[in-house]
Amino acid sequence: MSFFGKNIRKIRIAKKMTQTEFAELFELKRTAVGAYEEGRAEAKIDTIIKIADYFKLSLDQLLRKELTINEIFHFKDDLIG
Repeated sequence: MSFFGKNIRKIRIAKKMTQTEFAELFELKRTAVGAYEEGRAEAKIDTIIKIADYFKLSLDQLLRKELTINEIFHFKDDLIG
């Protein structure tokens, strides 16, 4: 099971982007972004790589687990304490 759709929605909301803005950034249709987020469609691997590279995430982070806000914004967990 891929977390891709859930993660791109979380990234998009955290970065205050609409589906349209996200779609334009990666030369996608807004309906495709909606389908990815809802799990109705899977993105092509080159699209997944572009998204991971743009947001400086590994493919593993983007696909295999739910991202945290700290990971999206590249905050270090050890800053407290």
